Amino acid sequence: MMRAGILVPVRDDPYTCLARAAELGFMSGQLSIWNMALYQTQTAAQIRDACRELDFTITAVWCGWSGPVDWSYPGMYDTLGLVPAWLRARRVDELLQGASLAHEIGVDCVVTHLGYIPDNPLDSNRIGIVHAIRTIAREIGLHRQRFLFETGEELPLTLVQLIRDVGMDNLGVNFDPANLLINGRANPSDALDLLAPYVGGVHAKDAVYPTGVNPKGKEMPLGQGQANFPVLLRKLSKAGYQGDLTIERESTGGDEQTKDILAGKAYLEKIIMDMDQS
Repeated sequence: MMRAGILVPVRDDPYTCLARAAELGFMSGQLSIWNMALYQTQTAAQIRDACRELDFTITAVWCGWSGPVDWSYPGMYDTLGLVPAWLRARRVDELLQGASLAHEIGVDCVVTHLGYIPDNPLDSNRIGIVHAIRTIAREIGLHRQRFLFETGEELPLTLVQLIRDVGMDNLGVNFDPANLLINGRANPSDALDLLAPYVGGVHAKDAVYPTGVNPKGKEMPLGQGQANFPVLLRKLSKAGYQGDLTIERESTGGDEQTKDILAGKAYLEKIIMDMDQS
């Protein structure tokens, strides 16, 4: 049965971060780690201990990477994920370190953004990206882990073709409808028709399309954007997905963020309840 989870950014002390999630009423979530210094056995032990004490389940580790990171237009095309060739080897190593941490805490899903993958399958840079993904998939496959690509920067069809080109059976997607809207890549419902067989995780995040001359759309509280979660959840259920709906609220902080997260949790739980009763 699907349930609401939460994205837990871990910047220093894992216990404090996980305890806050538990205090908000969540029993599970994805860890988000951008501090490479946390990729060590000591951190893994702290996370295991915290999860045991709080009765909290980690569903995936969202792994960031070092180097220049620019989420704004147009720098996003040259700095994110595995796209920049001059950063690729370092980031492959960092993702493997993140996967090792995930393995130490008993988590079998590793998530990241790949970046703005070229649509052209003959693009020389794209070929290098395919090789890098295959290297990661092969290594983490030894621990029976899956490598999930967060949606939103690539066209859905490009992502499907990429998975087929890499040719490994432990690849999938972390479906984020808001990112698809923010980047103007696809209507999330239409995208899910293509991506449903590959979904291994979901980010519950809402947004609206870019308007006018704005190159990017805007994140919104759950239920106030164009994602249409009642439709998405029914499609996910029909496709057999029964995992977490991991709430991610990026645009706000403090009390407002907490308010949005709790409202989003109630929103998702009502949809799930209505589905169960129909």
